[in-house]
Order: sequence, then C-alpha cells, then structure tokens
Amino acid sequence: MNISRKASASALALALLASALQGCSGGAAPPKDDAPADVKKINTDPVTLTVWASMSDELFQKLVAEPVKLKYPHISLQMVSAENKIPDLIASGNVPDIITDAIASIPKYQELNLTEELTPYVKAFNMDLGRISPVVLDTVRKASGDGKLSALPISGNVVMMYYNKDIFDRFSVPYPKDGMTWDEVYDLARKLTKSEGGVQYRGFDFQDSFQFTANQLSLSVVDGAAKKAIVNNEKWKRMFENYARFFAIPGNEVNDKTYGQGQNQFLKDKTLAMYVTSSIFSKLPEAVKGGLNFDVVTLPSFAEAPGVTTQVDGGIRFISTTSRNKDQAFLALSAMLSDEAQKQIARNGNTSVLTDAKIMEEFGKDADVLKDRNRLGFIRNKPAPPSPSITRFDSSAYSIVRSKFKKMVLTGTDVNTILRETDELVNQAIADASK
Repeated sequence: MNISRKASASALALALLASALQGCSGGAAPPKDDAPADVKKINTDPVTLTVWASMSDELFQKLVAEPVKLKYPHISLQMVSAENKIPDLIASGNVPDIITDAIASIPKYQELNLTEELTPYVKAFNMDLGRISPVVLDTVRKASGDGKLSALPISGNVVMMYYNKDIFDRFSVPYPKDGMTWDEVYDLARKLTKSEGGVQYRGFDFQDSFQFTANQLSLSVVDGAAKKAIVNNEKWKRMFENYARFFAIPGNEVNDKTYGQGQNQFLKDKTLAMYVTSSIFSKLPEAVKGGLNFDVVTLPSFAEAPGVTTQVDGGIRFISTTSRNKDQAFLALSAMLSDEAQKQIARNGNTSVLTDAKIMEEFGKDADVLKDRNRLGFIRNKPAPPSPSITRFDSSAYSIVRSKFKKMVLTGTDVNTILRETDELVNQAIADASK
C-alpha cells in the first residue's frame, strides 16, 4: 500500500474511543440473546492470529490490528512480513492464519491448496455481503471460480492520471479534466511533447502493468475452459494500438533504457507532463519538496466505455486452510470490513470496498499531499467489470503481453505480428504449466 503515515496516535486513540462508545457497525456482529438459533456463538477466549502482509508495522497496527481489537477485544493480530516467502512458510509448517495479497493472486493460492472456502463462515456468522460493492465482490468470486468465495476484499486500488501543472503552464496548454477520453489525452500529449532550453519534455507515459492486467475493457487473456490464449483479436489490437500511438509521437519515443522510466521522469526529472499509475502517495511528498507542482484527474477512458477505470485489483485477505483458528480468523476479516475500519483505509489513500458513498468520500483526507488537490477524482470513475475468465495462467500470460507490447513499441513490429506471437507464447506457457 502507498498510504500516508501522518495520522497521530492520539487522534487514532480518540477515534477508537469514540467508536467504542457509539458501537461498531458492519461485518459479523456478536450474536445477541435473541439472535437466530443458527447464528454461530462466538468463542471469546483470547487468541493471537498471524497475518502475512507487506506494510510497515505502524500501518499494520493502525489499519489492521487496532480495528479488529476494537470490534473483538479477544483477538490479537501479529504481522508476518511478506519478506517471508510463502513456499518457505509452507515448507516450515508456519503458514499464517490470514494471508494478504491482490485479487488476481487467488488462483495461485488455490493451486497451493491454501484458500479456505468462506461461504460457510458467511452463513454461520450471518455476515451481510450486501454492504460490499457488487463489482468488487463479483471480481473476487470470478477469481475464486466455481461460485466460490475464497477471500474477502478489504481495500481497492485506483489508477489515476497525474500531471505536472508547470509543464502545462510553460506551453500554455489547458489542464486535463476528469472524464477525458484517451483520444483527448493523445491530443494533449502531442501539444506537450516539445524541446525547450535544451530540455526534452514528454507529453505522456504510463505504468503498463495496470493497463493490461486490470484493463478497462475487461478483456481476458486466457480462455479458462479451453485453456487457450485469447489475445490475437480485434479488441486486444485496439488496446495495443491505443497505447502504442503515444510512443510514436516525435519526441515522446522511448528506448530500451528509458522504457518504463516514466515515474522517475515525472517525480524527479519533472520532464513528463502526464503519467498514469496507481497511487504513489509515499513518493509524492519528497517530489513536492523537490519542486513538483502536480494534480490528478481520473484515468482516461475508452470511448466505448466512458467513465470506466481499470478492473478491481485491490487487496484481499483469506484464511489459510492450515489455520487452527478459522472461526476467529473469519471474525477478524469481518472486522476489517466494519465501517470504522473501512473509513480508516479510505482516509489513508485506498478506496473502500463498501457501497457507502459517505465512506468513499473520506478518501485521502489523511494524505497531506492531496490537500487542495483533486482528492475526490479518485472515486469518480466506476471500475470495469471483471474479465470473463480469470485463471491460474494469467500471471504468466500478462507478463508475456507486457513484454510483447514493449517489443512493439521499441522495434515498430506491426500489431498483427505481435498479437500472433503473444498467443503462441501464452499457449506454450499454458502447456508447460499444465504438464
């Protein structure tokens, strides 16, 4: 997560105290005396659960451990750093009770037989899944396959277009706005790609991982039923050509050394006018101190899908099949979906997965670097529906897609050849993985 760490401990303590006095909302609440007989009784014996995650201990305490402790005082959480690789933890017999990763990783963990099916727990503890955004929940179910629910979504990731206001001012070009199309941004990029005073300014670049793996047109890369690549078609051609044209603008070209270096050019060199990426809040404060004058707008959209950003590719947490405290682990997950916990997540720069618009509007309030900037632009686009097919082969397939797009940009190879080569390599990777 790229999340601001400015919130003080005292403010948090006051917030937690207030929540405790008012009562927590959401998630799986402890059954009352008159609760339905089929709602499972909660065991309140003290328990410590381990959580595999990649974040600082400070953020873990603030965004994970403390909200769970507030709702279920008998549950303590201990972080296991993601520096401990999952295969090593399996080999040592020390797999954590709860594992944190991205939605797209679900098939990988299913292959390892680590994902506990959560539907029985949802029913046993009477959890209200209706509070979760339908597109988010549907994406998790698609990744789980066969109607399963292998994980619960906890936070969302949002891709935006960051822009350097000084470059726009230098060339007297109006700032971009929320709701623009890729065609409109292409026109801006042409106007902003100029050389002045011995400095080459580039109009546009993007972090290709999000634009392909969570693409806005909801295109699948592998047909799960046929176990076959499905990239060599007109829709993928449309996507490749859309992004490749930016690198064909004279002065906006890249080479083998500069491809993928857009972030440095935007944050440090300050020679890139527009940059599309996920949240980079942890790196922005230093860049601002170095003179970066930036703002953000929504991710440009395709004309056939207006106002649509990338697919949901946020954080999920699941219960490992090896856990000895699965009921308590599920309660911990439910607490991470309480209104209070989700509000903390939103305020610190990740989108909430709940349908509550008021919680969504809390986005970025604790991120100082977003003060007086287009903070609510992060929640204005709607996420693309999940791809029809999400498979265990996707990770390798998307890696091939990205490498082939890079080849197209650097060598000028025609798109039809690139797509045909992509399909061939993906099919080979599927065959290798299926042996």
